[in-house]
Amino acid sequence: MNAATVPPPADPLAAVPRRALAVRAATLLLLLLRGAAALAAQTAVGILRRDMRTRRDRWLVDLVTRLGPAFIKAAQLLATRADVLPPRLCAAFARLYDGVRPAPLAAEAGELRDSGLVLDRGSDGVARPVAAGSIACVYRATAPDGRRVAVKLRRPEVARRLAVDLELMRRGTRLAARLPQLRGLPAVAVVDQMTQAVHGQLDFVREARFLAEFRANMAQESGLRVPAVHPELGHDGALVMEFMEGLRRREPHEFPAGVRERAVLSTLRGIYRMLFIDGLVHCDLHPGNLYFLPDGDVVLVDAGFTVRLDERTRRAFAWFFLQMTVGDGKACAQIVLSTATPGPRADTDGFTRELTALVEANSGVSAADFDLVTFGASLFDIQRRHDLYAAPEFVFPLLSLLVLEGTVRAFAPQVDFQKEAGPYLMKAVFGEAFQPAA
Repeated sequence: MNAATVPPPADPLAAVPRRALAVRAATLLLLLLRGAAALAAQTAVGILRRDMRTRRDRWLVDLVTRLGPAFIKAAQLLATRADVLPPRLCAAFARLYDGVRPAPLAAEAGELRDSGLVLDRGSDGVARPVAAGSIACVYRATAPDGRRVAVKLRRPEVARRLAVDLELMRRGTRLAARLPQLRGLPAVAVVDQMTQAVHGQLDFVREARFLAEFRANMAQESGLRVPAVHPELGHDGALVMEFMEGLRRREPHEFPAGVRERAVLSTLRGIYRMLFIDGLVHCDLHPGNLYFLPDGDVVLVDAGFTVRLDERTRRAFAWFFLQMTVGDGKACAQIVLSTATPGPRADTDGFTRELTALVEANSGVSAADFDLVTFGASLFDIQRRHDLYAAPEFVFPLLSLLVLEGTVRAFAPQVDFQKEAGPYLMKAVFGEAFQPAA
């Protein structure tokens, strides 16, 4: 595990009781057997109706959902590893970002005992979340001094279930890695990194620190807002934040063109500051965590999936992006090779030739024609075909841009990704003499 993913000092998954693992393994086996039967039925229908792939993808998402939150989060993270999994499988897993069931609370949550916080409840006495994830939900509440706040609470029993399921994933991967088909793949390393990233999202004290740091960092960029954290009201089981009014998903047609462009530019400049200047990177900027307001301001929430880049990694990624903007494919290839893990059939010369051609082909295209998702997918495809596997410290920064790409293209397709990065890259590589635009 690299320092970029900031794991806890002790392994929280190592002490899971064997009995709990055995019972859960039996339950998962039963779910998988039922899933296999369902797949057989879907395959038969799919062959007749000629939509087998669609049915298979739907079956896979349904199966992962039934397996529980650990598998949902793991699949969401695997959706980003296009260097390891085929694109179609990544696309299927990406569907798990939406449609998570909320968790209403009929009784007062134990995490709020003695805090003085009062959750908003309906006429039936039930507190319903304003946002829901597979690990936690966010509720509106009133603080003792009357302030309106947002309270993030873990789902009941989710910590215990995550620990058991994540440890089963790790043990299962170690067994599977012995199979001839998986030899040479960094399966164990990928799953270890993934399980630590998932488990880290239970740590609300850590997330509170990251949110506070994001708020301080983003204060230097106009138009970007991060909710204030109230550490005096929260603790390990409850993250208490400023309640941000008016957060909902908005479509591009709801904004004038100028407002759309302002929001996108603010977002891009914020992510470039994270990547190239601060080294603290929010890797989950999908529409459920990034909101555009009617005035063009942007609100960033939920820092559960955040990584801190060490100085070497931050500079390496800045150099890669800088060389990409000037079309130096060979330099880009050398940077990737310095961070990647070679498999037994690694072809570094072939990788260098293909990545050089990819970078050169994209260096002269117009802003409207440059597609970062296509570029990233091509980069990972070249790595996979040449038996090279990206290190997480390189994948996570690129991931933050890839997740953001769809939003940027939907709201302001004319914005030049590479041009906007320029001032931040200059500052990152050459120092304080180059200041990004306000």
